[in-house]
Amino acid sequence: METSAPDQILARLMEAVEVVAATGKGDGPRAVLASWPECQGKVAKRRRIYSPRMISQAEEAITWFSLIEDPDARRALQFEVMCKAGGGKFSRICEKYGWKRSTVTSRNKVVLRRLAEKLEALN
Repeated sequence: METSAPDQILARLMEAVEVVAATGKGDGPRAVLASWPECQGKVAKRRRIYSPRMISQAEEAITWFSLIEDPDARRALQFEVMCKAGGGKFSRICEKYGWKRSTVTSRNKVVLRRLAEKLEALN
């Protein structure tokens, strides 16, 4: 990865969710979408063919969620990424869980900064 800026990490995660949703196997649960049952089926499948390189990059980006130690922070970021990738309205998710959207969004920015630091340290 050339740079680890939080905005670029968010963009990579969103792209990864789109790629995995569009190219996932038809049999059995999809690892990514199975963890977001509320948003399942809402990601628009594009009629796009992804290169093996793009699929590999998406798979790598999806593993970045495991670098987030706090499960609540990880889940909140996963929901935001999923919604931004076209999987629903983040405000509805926040409402459902009793979260204040602005607070969760600002916390997710901090999580993305920490994730960027961890990825930079790994490279």
